[in-house]
Amino acid sequence: MEVFEYINSFPLFGSGSGYKPGLQRIKKLLNYLGNPQQDLNIIHLAGTNGKGSTAAILERIYREAGYKTGLYSSPHIFHFNERIKINGRACSTYQLTKIVKDIKKAVEEMGKDGFEISFFELVTALAFQYFKEQNPDLVILETGLGGRLDATNIVEDVLLSIITNISLEHSHLLGDTLTEIAAEKAGIIKKQTPIITAAKQKSVIKVLKTKAQSQNSKFIDLDKEFSLIESSGSLTQNLIKLRSKKAEPKEYQLSLLGQHQARNTALALRSISELEAKFPVAENEIKKALKDIVWPGRMQMISQKPIIILDAAHNPAAFKELVNNIDNSKNEFENLFLVFSILADKDLTAILKEFKAKKLKPEFYLAANKSFRSISTKNLAQTIEAHNFNFKTFSNLAKASKTVLKKAGVNDLIIAAGSFNTVFEAGIELRSKKIRGEKNE
Repeated sequence: MEVFEYINSFPLFGSGSGYKPGLQRIKKLLNYLGNPQQDLNIIHLAGTNGKGSTAAILERIYREAGYKTGLYSSPHIFHFNERIKINGRACSTYQLTKIVKDIKKAVEEMGKDGFEISFFELVTALAFQYFKEQNPDLVILETGLGGRLDATNIVEDVLLSIITNISLEHSHLLGDTLTEIAAEKAGIIKKQTPIITAAKQKSVIKVLKTKAQSQNSKFIDLDKEFSLIESSGSLTQNLIKLRSKKAEPKEYQLSLLGQHQARNTALALRSISELEAKFPVAENEIKKALKDIVWPGRMQMISQKPIIILDAAHNPAAFKELVNNIDNSKNEFENLFLVFSILADKDLTAILKEFKAKKLKPEFYLAANKSFRSISTKNLAQTIEAHNFNFKTFSNLAKASKTVLKKAGVNDLIIAAGSFNTVFEAGIELRSKKIRGEKNE
């Protein structure tokens, strides 16, 4: 069986049979493999939004400083191998195939004992095994869902825990309130290990701080560390200014677009500062790295005329940031087109309210995406029509993207957003075209 066919044969993360709370299965699987997660220097990240970008910033800075880095993130956008990287390079299919052969034996043994692992548990084990073989100086480890019972939380000893922010998402799995979700995310806080968060809500801070105190762990609130976190960026560039309470303001040119990335950058830099004794990084290395971060599908500009952006915003909190970025850059474009599809469990009404709050009127190009969790085109169109937005429907996102490319002028803005699936399916078409004689960047 071909390696990806084998990996994808397991129950998908988040499906009815795929999400099974508990660490028993991943613990047993890793025991079979000799516990490859042990002896790794790990920075562990959780949070509703921003953890992927923060992880990418950390990885790029440490790599620039000369450290051998490992990065585990999810989901992938264009290819499975993106999930597992060493020094910014995705694990090769050849390497994956070798590791799968070893893991397959362990999975078969577990099956004899009645254990059925999920897709995410398998992939997490793959990542740990690969990192053990590659022996990086640091591993940046991103949770998949939640924290307390996430497969990545099998790690017992980490350098630092990071919780980016908390908002309502996956409520049927993590809880109906911010404090319930915060308690799940707080599960990654380890004994006598620093925890840093960029969460803003007082109720969330209280939950995280209480957990840290119970673990005798240093608690770091980002907003008490910085007196200034701002971005003067646009849809095509990003200049951020940070001032910690112990230093003069510093300016950084950031390749990641979006004003929200200033906060992710501050979180990464405070994390680096916390680990400075063991993993020192020079200021010039930070500045160079921040100019050169590539993180696909997160406010990723792939063309300038027209401006085309791929953004995997997929919940109201993420769309709030996206809409703010659009609103703050209204003088940079004439018409706004949105290639759009979301998963059925997302709060579409709350997402649309973000556009209304800023009086933005995109023309929606709608289609269901290929995920089994996708909202139907019919239901998507009905809700958008009820909120008085203009829209067109298509049989798939490729056709929606092809049509919007014909419609948009060189001074317009096209955004593909709503889910990682949307970015992938629309992105293939949008990236493959020469826009009015200009090669996509």
